[in-house]
Amino acid sequence: MTQRLKSAVHATQRLIETSELEERRRLWSEIENTAVLLDELRGQFINGVLLFIAQEQPLGRDLLVSHILLSIAYDALRISRYCREIARIDSMLAPTSGLYKLVDLPHTFKKAIEAVEAALHDLEEFNTRRKNIVEEIDRYVDEVYKTTLVEVASSNTVQRELALKALLMRHIERIVDHTQYIEQYLEKLVE
Repeated sequence: MTQRLKSAVHATQRLIETSELEERRRLWSEIENTAVLLDELRGQFINGVLLFIAQEQPLGRDLLVSHILLSIAYDALRISRYCREIARIDSMLAPTSGLYKLVDLPHTFKKAIEAVEAALHDLEEFNTRRKNIVEEIDRYVDEVYKTTLVEVASSNTVQRELALKALLMRHIERIVDHTQYIEQYLEKLVE
C-alpha cells in the first residue's frame, strides 16, 4: 500500500506541474486507478486483520496493533482520495485551464509529499524518527491554508483562481493531517 500511495502523490505532483493536456489525461487515469486499487488493497487488508482477530482472538497489545493498522490503512486511503479529488478538479478545468496555472500550489504540494514520504518511511521502519518533519510541514501547510482562507474572506468578490486555490489547499491540508495521524498511531505502537 505504501508504494502505491507514494505513486499517487507523485502522479498528483506531476499533474499540478504540467500544462500538456495528453499528459494530464494520462495522469488523471493513473491517479484514479491507483485510488481504486488502494481501496481494494485496504479491503483485503481489513479482511486479513479481521480474520486474524477472529482466529487468534488477540488481547492487549496485539488487539491495539490490529486496530492501529486498520486506522493507518484508512489514512492511506484518504490521502489517495484527496489526490483523486485534485485530479478531478484538474479534469474539470480542461482543456482551457489547469492546476498548473495556480501560483505556489506546486511548492506546497511538494511539502505535502515530503510529509507523506516521511510518515510512510516511519511506517516501513516502524519508528517515529521523522515525526518532527511531519509536524513542521503540517504547521507550514496549515499556515498557507489559513492565509488563503483569510484572502478569500477579505475579498468582496473571489476570483476563480483564488477559489480553486482555497479548495485545493483544503485537500492538501487534509493530506498532511492524515500523515500526522499515521505518525500519531505509530507513536502508540512504538512506545
